[in-house]
Amino acid sequence: MKILIVGGAGYIGSHIVLEAVKAGHEVVVFDNLSSGFKDNIDSSIPFFKGSTLSKKDLSGVMNSNHFDCVIYLAAYKAAGESMTDPSKYASNNIIGGINLIKACIQNNIDKFIFSSSAAVYGKPEYNPIDEEHSINPINYYGYTKLVIEQNLNWFSKLEGLRYA
Repeated sequence: MKILIVGGAGYIGSHIVLEAVKAGHEVVVFDNLSSGFKDNIDSSIPFFKGSTLSKKDLSGVMNSNHFDCVIYLAAYKAAGESMTDPSKYASNNIIGGINLIKACIQNNIDKFIFSSSAAVYGKPEYNPIDEEHSINPINYYGYTKLVIEQNLNWFSKLEGLRYA
């Protein structure tokens, strides 16, 4: 399987890249390096520096290969900062995420793995939190993750995008 890992130069992303390669998948990394490091990625793995906010960058990486799956890990993640600078989070996390979803559909990529957050649940009503827990984000970061989950659900129904 050929996998595009968006946010693959970050800590978690770079470990997912390693595991995907170990499992025999072909991997391409797309990252803007705002919090990741190119040194986290083996030099033999194709790397595209770009932003999900740039349709040109997304087009460039999408046109470089035919991907079977996208793993989406790129997002701003500081809950406190999301409350003081919500427009930064709206732009990167929501608009960038929707741009990526649209690029997948335009390029016939029907498998999408999204790294969401427990922040979508808000204050725990019980532990451990499961996917049946009520959803009530208490910070804007959690809300941005919820918006992408909801969009994935809609694009699944409307366009056949399979997601996890």
